[in-house]
Amino acid sequence: RFLAAKRVAMAMQALVRSRFPQDSIDFVGFYSGANIIPEVMLPLTMPKPVTIYDYQVRMRVPVKDLDQAPQHFTNLHMGLQLARRLLRRRTSENKQLFIITDGQPTAHLEGDVCYLLSPPDPRSTVATLKEAHLAAREGARISTFALIEDYWGMDWVGFVDQLTKLTKGVAFYTSSDQLSSGIMESYLSGRKKKAYIA
Repeated sequence: RFLAAKRVAMAMQALVRSRFPQDSIDFVGFYSGANIIPEVMLPLTMPKPVTIYDYQVRMRVPVKDLDQAPQHFTNLHMGLQLARRLLRRRTSENKQLFIITDGQPTAHLEGDVCYLLSPPDPRSTVATLKEAHLAAREGARISTFALIEDYWGMDWVGFVDQLTKLTKGVAFYTSSDQLSSGIMESYLSGRKKKAYIA
């Protein structure tokens, strides 16, 4: 799933550079934290290894020490915060957020503290939904891609449903091999056409 998402990101990068050079594209990776992935580093990104196998994890980590914590959690909350900051810098009125995920949030921030919580905790869900709502209010069109293959329990897709309803966005429930067509369709349909008066 990770490699499929990486291939799609690289294809999007190529499409924007070749056909829509006036557009800008940024990549944000979210794990226990979140960071901007420079385009030159995109081919080298890899998934974070699972390092804790306990059934229940309740960790409270200062943000400044987050790089020393287990990295395999899903901090979509922090990822959305970073994406909102990036979009605020853009002057375009056509702003789109594409979220590719294979699970619901298992981490969130509260001030200068990051909570790593497994099984997923409602606090992480609420924090993430609030952040997504803020992004939508600031004019971002949100498309969520839920990678749903190989799962014995699909309870987490309810989170994607909530996210989509709250942001008035769109959701794609897809497999890794169908991800690229969904992303391309969403990107092209989300571009606002400009009208010129002669």
